[in-house]
Formats: sequence, C-alpha cells, structure tokens
Amino acid sequence: MNKKIRTTSQQLTQLFLTLFIIILFLVNLAFAGISTAFIYNNAHEQAEEVIDTVSDNIGGHDEHKNKKEWKLFLNAYLARQSNDAISLKTPKGKTVYSEDGEELFEKVKNHRNYNNVVFMENSVYYLRTANEDGYRISVILNVDDLFTLITHLLLAIIILNLIAIICSIPLIKRFSRKWSQPLEKIDQDIEAIEHQTTAKKKVFVPKQPAEIHHLAQSFNKLLEYQDKAIQREQQFVTDASHELKTPLAAIRGHINLIKRRGKEHPEIVAKSLQYIDSESSRMEILVNELLELGRAKKQHQSIDPIDLVPIVQKESEILEQEYDTCSVYISSPIKLFCPIEIKDFRLIVHNLLDNAAKYSQDNAKIKVELQKDNGYLILRVKDQGIGIRKENYDKIFDRFYREDQAHSSQIKGTGIGLAIVKDIVTKYHGKISVSANTPKGVIFEIKLPL
Repeated sequence: MNKKIRTTSQQLTQLFLTLFIIILFLVNLAFAGISTAFIYNNAHEQAEEVIDTVSDNIGGHDEHKNKKEWKLFLNAYLARQSNDAISLKTPKGKTVYSEDGEELFEKVKNHRNYNNVVFMENSVYYLRTANEDGYRISVILNVDDLFTLITHLLLAIIILNLIAIICSIPLIKRFSRKWSQPLEKIDQDIEAIEHQTTAKKKVFVPKQPAEIHHLAQSFNKLLEYQDKAIQREQQFVTDASHELKTPLAAIRGHINLIKRRGKEHPEIVAKSLQYIDSESSRMEILVNELLELGRAKKQHQSIDPIDLVPIVQKESEILEQEYDTCSVYISSPIKLFCPIEIKDFRLIVHNLLDNAAKYSQDNAKIKVELQKDNGYLILRVKDQGIGIRKENYDKIFDRFYREDQAHSSQIKGTGIGLAIVKDIVTKYHGKISVSANTPKGVIFEIKLPL
C-alpha cells in the first residue's frame, strides 16, 4: 500500500513544530539544571556558614558541657528550618546533637548520599561534614521548600509550553502555507499546462524566496525552449511531408500516364522514366540530407585534430567538376589542424560551396578562406551570386527555407543544406554568420574553437 505523500505545507508545519518543541525542551532542561545548581550551591553556602559559625564559637572549656548545654548551643545556629540538624563530635569522641538531630541523622545514615544530597521518602536534605580544631561538625539542611518552589515553577513553565505549542500550531500552519504557496501555485500551473486547460505556457514566478524564483524562471525557459522545439519539429514534419509528397505525386502521375498511354504512345515511356529517375534521385538526396540533419545534432565526443586543408581542396575540385562554369580560389596555410570529424567538416564545406554555386551565374568565382585567429578556426566562403536580403539572414538557416520561392523549383536542392551546416557548427560550440559581399553576393563565415 502506497504511503500518502504529504504536501510542502504539511512538511514545513511538522518541521517547524518539531523544532519549536525541541527548543522548548532544551530551555526547560536548562532551567531545571540551573535551578538544581542554584539549590545545591545555596544549601552548600548555608551549611558552610553554619559550620564556620559553630567552629568560631567553640571554646576550650566547651568540651566539658553536658548534652543539654550542647543541645542549646547547637540549636542557636538553626535559624532557618525547624527540621535542620547539627551533630558535633568532640575530640574525646563524645557526639552531641541539636534538637531532634539524633533521629534525623539516623534516618539519613540509612539512605544513599548523592554528592552530599540525600533523598528520603518525602524530603530532600543536604549533608555537609567538616573537621575543625579536633571537632567533627556535621550539618543537615532541609531543602524541601526550594525544591518545591522550583518544581512548581517548572510545572508552570511546562503548562505554559503546552499552551504555547497548541496556540502555535495554527500560526505555524499559516506561515507554512504562505511559504509553500509559491510552490503550490507553480504546481497548479504545471498541471494546467500538462492537461492543456490553459493557453498560457508559463508558470508563476514568485519574487521570494530566491531559490523558487530562479527555479520558476529556469522552468519557464525550459518550457519556452521545449515549445519552440515542438513547433520546429511540427514544421519540419509538415515541410518534409510536403517536399516528399511533390516528387511522389509526380512519380505516380507519370506511372499512371505510362499505364494509360504507354502502349499507344511508346515515345512517352522514355521521357516519363527519365522524369521518374530524376524525381527518385531528388527523393534519395532529400532522405539522405534528413538523415544527415538528425546526425548533425548528436553531441560529438573528444576527437583528435585533423588537417582541414586537403578537405577544402578536395571539395573544391568536386564542385568545379559538377559546376564546370564555377571556379574556386582557396586561401589557406599549408596545413591547419582542428578537432572535428572529417565527415562533419566535409559536409560544411560541401554545402557552403554548393549553395554558392547554385545561386551564382555562369563563370562565377567563389573564394574560400581558411585561417586561425585568436584560438578560433575561421572558414569564409565568398560568392558573387544573387545575394540575400538582410531581413532574411536568420531565416536561411531554417529547414526547407528558400528566399526566392517563385524560382525555387528551377534551382536544384532541398533547402536543408544550410540547416545542416548550422547544426554541425552548433554541435562544436561554434558560430555561423552571413553578410553581404562586395559588389554583390554573400559571405558565409564560420568560427570554431580550436
């Protein structure tokens, strides 16, 4: 059976009430200890005072007194309590007692002594013995009144403590609810978001305490990030579906055309097959780039530096073969090492060069710069193509985005290349930026930490 989970308010109430009870217990314990020490010290001082007084008033001739005279002598020093007692043993071994003292000393003798304190059935006594000038003087002081007073005070304090605890419970509950209210409000907002009962995608951010304030802010940032990620994924699925649907519809259309008219007009078969081959190749490229896009987001492990110059040279040669009207000019040192996967850097260079060539005119010149600068690898690709409007600089890194939608079908590609480049750069904690080239075209600049 699952144990019921308590709320923050209940836990705070229990915690504060427990602490309050512990503090009261320690205060009462300290009071009892101090009171006991006070009684002990007070009884000790009284006994010392009686012993000193008796000792000071014993003369040399007093040894010959009879018991009655000794009793009167000793009774004179018992002024505070009627049930105190003094015994005195003379140098000759004669023991005398104050009034009723012999009986009291006999009773005390039959009980255990705890550091000069004797506990009897209904009384508490302090026993003190000292030797002065051959005389052995013993004093018994009754401390019942002091113990009774302290006990009554302690009982009164305990009763007041119980009243304070009972009265403090609603007050502690109130403060606990006040302190836990921000958490309860955040929990309610989260539940509302979870069950989609509110359009608001943020939780309440209290001003105090600071920890909950920062927690709520961090949670809101996480919700915002998650919401944007969901929107991006939904848009990605929509765009990918659209991009895949177009070639599929074309392929299906040509297959149906071959079925209906292929026998009567065999000349259309070759044309349709060529179109089907072209569209299927486009689909293959799109699927591969979607896979690359997913792979680009995976965090990289620690890898060894590689020489980037040969990769740039190889990709430039491939581009010049594919676009025979483009020329690539490379400016780089003989060797330049950077910790990056070969496949990732090849994708960056390939996609940037391919993008530059697609949007450039015939006999275009593309310049690639590769260098180190203040602990960063700098890669620049400059073209002299049709350029990009400044307000679209950020949009071009979105998936499937094409600036010129009207002519997008005339320019080959899927619209994913720059998105892949940005994801790879982000994976390596780098930055990518775009700016206008002079007199025309754009410059893509990538900075990767070395």
